[in-house]
Amino acid sequence: MRNSSNHQYPDSFESLSSRSSAGHIEHLSVDMDTHDRAVRRNAGSHSKSSGTGSSSVPLWLITILLFIGIVGFFLIRIPARFKTAPNASVEVTVSEAPSMESSASEATADISSSDSIPDDADSAESVLILEDTVSAQDSAPVPSVDSLPETELREQPLDQDPGPDAPHIHSYVSGVCSVCGAKPEFLTDYLPSEFYQSCSHSGTVTKHDYDVTSYVNESVKTIHKSFNVYLPYGYDESRPYNVLILVHGGGGDEESWLNTVYDSGEYHMSGRIILDNMFERGLCEPCIVVTPATESSYTQGLTAGIIQMRDELREYIMPYIAEHYSTYAADSSIESLVKARDHFGLGGVSNGALFTFEGGMRHNFDLFGSYLALSGDGEPWITVGIIQSEEYASLPVNCFFTGAGTMNDWQQNYTEIGFDYFLERDSRFIEGENAWRVDVEGGHEWKGWFTDLYNALPLMFQRVE
Repeated sequence: MRNSSNHQYPDSFESLSSRSSAGHIEHLSVDMDTHDRAVRRNAGSHSKSSGTGSSSVPLWLITILLFIGIVGFFLIRIPARFKTAPNASVEVTVSEAPSMESSASEATADISSSDSIPDDADSAESVLILEDTVSAQDSAPVPSVDSLPETELREQPLDQDPGPDAPHIHSYVSGVCSVCGAKPEFLTDYLPSEFYQSCSHSGTVTKHDYDVTSYVNESVKTIHKSFNVYLPYGYDESRPYNVLILVHGGGGDEESWLNTVYDSGEYHMSGRIILDNMFERGLCEPCIVVTPATESSYTQGLTAGIIQMRDELREYIMPYIAEHYSTYAADSSIESLVKARDHFGLGGVSNGALFTFEGGMRHNFDLFGSYLALSGDGEPWITVGIIQSEEYASLPVNCFFTGAGTMNDWQQNYTEIGFDYFLERDSRFIEGENAWRVDVEGGHEWKGWFTDLYNALPLMFQRVE
């Protein structure tokens, strides 16, 4: 309802009518009495002068006077029912905010049922006033969240279970969500293009340059390299995060997973935007993602690059991440990193998948509890033999996810053979509980690998029982 400091509305339009007309009616009655006395005086005077005693006032004159009086009465009374005096002040006093349940339709119903609104044309001004009042109330702004009563902002008690149907991030234990009992569902077609659209909550990527000892080239003492660190939106130093190391394929570098933009022919793709969208939509817990470079001008050949990176990962990159970011490791020592292995994952595509097996599982199985190997196998019989050694035999496998493209991916058969070998030769790998192979439409390309990243990420740090 409108609020004005220069006007004061009465309690009702009916009371306004009664108060406004009272003075005019009294004044009209005084004039009529005076007129009657004058008529009688004139009649007596005329009787004395004529000696007949009969009235000489014509009947037509009396009729005209009565007509004028009646017309004057209505001319005064009708406007007075709905108009205030020119200098009257009108003020609205609101004792409390109107209920949000009241509506303009209810107000209109009250107005239309009131008998204080006449049907004649002179009531047009009052109807306009009322309609304006209704529209103003109808257009009143909805209160913001901050202005709502405190009782309406109460959150659900902490001791009350929201139930499995409430929105939540799936927390998998041996392939089953511990909250709702759901099992993971995987995409085998390309990831929808909406996951490549920038979202409002974007993470940050920071490049770290460093010098590290050369483990494969004795003629070179140090190697200058870089790695990128992705931090999810809302990164909070007061809480720990899982850490996923993602390694590029042949010819790639530290930019391949996060910053390189790939053209699918229909839209552009970027790994960091996929992460942003997955975290914003609550598809998995936000995590830290690190993308190192396995190759450099000093590590000639695939084997040299793998050897260099396997030691570099253990001696430099993982300690650096634990020291400078909020992880589950108590400190940057190898002992603390080993204790937190359930919260560290390693993955890669093509040659990066080969590194996941050779540089990760064979030499750093005590540092990583989860693995993602796409379009690469890495001689599984060697890997299985090493992880069954006395040093690693007691360590669990939280997640083992592999896959390849279904068209023109020369690694598809090797991936299938390798996955089956792990299932057959090591009882720690159980399909559907901690081991999955999902082949995706496409070839040996990022379009399919990004889809399997989407499939695997919610499972990467699950617990096993």
